[in-house]
Amino acid sequence: MNDATVGRRKCPALTLLALLGLLLLLLAACSSGSPSVSEAETGVLTLPPVSARAEEGQRLRVVATTSIIGDVVGRVGGGAIDLTTLMRPGQDPHSYQPAATDLTAAADADVIFINGWNLEEALVGDLDSIGRRATIVPVSAGIEPLAAGEGAANPHVWLDVANVIRWVENVRQVLGAADPSNAATYDANAAAYRAELEQLDADLRAMLATIPPARRVLVTNHDNLGYFATAYGFEVAGTVIPSVSALAEPTAKDLSELVGLMTAEGICALVVETTANDQLARMLERELTDCDEVHLITLYTDALGPPGSAAADYIGMMRANAAALVAGLT
Repeated sequence: MNDATVGRRKCPALTLLALLGLLLLLLAACSSGSPSVSEAETGVLTLPPVSARAEEGQRLRVVATTSIIGDVVGRVGGGAIDLTTLMRPGQDPHSYQPAATDLTAAADADVIFINGWNLEEALVGDLDSIGRRATIVPVSAGIEPLAAGEGAANPHVWLDVANVIRWVENVRQVLGAADPSNAATYDANAAAYRAELEQLDADLRAMLATIPPARRVLVTNHDNLGYFATAYGFEVAGTVIPSVSALAEPTAKDLSELVGLMTAEGICALVVETTANDQLARMLERELTDCDEVHLITLYTDALGPPGSAAADYIGMMRANAAALVAGLT
């Protein structure tokens, strides 16, 4: 092998009448609340006007879509908010389908934080219809997106810590506007968390600097490491699934071309994510006959790890990923 090869505020049980009501809401167009979030946008997203307000004597009711967004919102909101995170650790946001209880939480919410750029592709339309009274906030507002191969914006911004620092500022602004009586709490929480993230970014750079430049070449399961590669000095040479969505499927031609690329470049490492089925990556592994060994490097990309794991929060997730890359590429 050459030097370039390696390897909720809780909801009560729904009655039939309540479920029918939710289904009717899904069929109805929004008649009030915040503006509809357009998932066709490929440019920079903006924060919407914050029309929601915490009810007097009640904590602000906040919904976050993904486990990663929920972790960040929870760090800023702390005990001042009533937070529901729809997706559990390990759930893929591309394929997530909301349960009736999730829709109830969205219907009751004051603020709903989504990623933006169609990450939660099976969910956002439902939130737009049901969360009629909520302010729906793309937490990635203000971030310049990378272009995806199919002409869409790449939504996986959180894999660059600098973008999550921007998330923190967006969350701070929105929570403070919706709940001014607790604005000082949100400001203090955001400042403390921002300092932790800045230290994380510095630590990641030090850890990843131990990987030789010739080995900083990645082939991934789908197109989700673009921001990480740009921020931390890697190259994404190809993807098993040529899409930012893990729901897309490669053709035989796609796989043949990828095998040819990896063979020509002497790449013997594949990055797979914990939320995706790695069957295709393992099929590809069998085709790389020139490699003495193919390293499958498993990263937490689209969701946090389970409670108690090293990746149970965003900071731990990023440290665990850096350690996995160092182990697999050096």
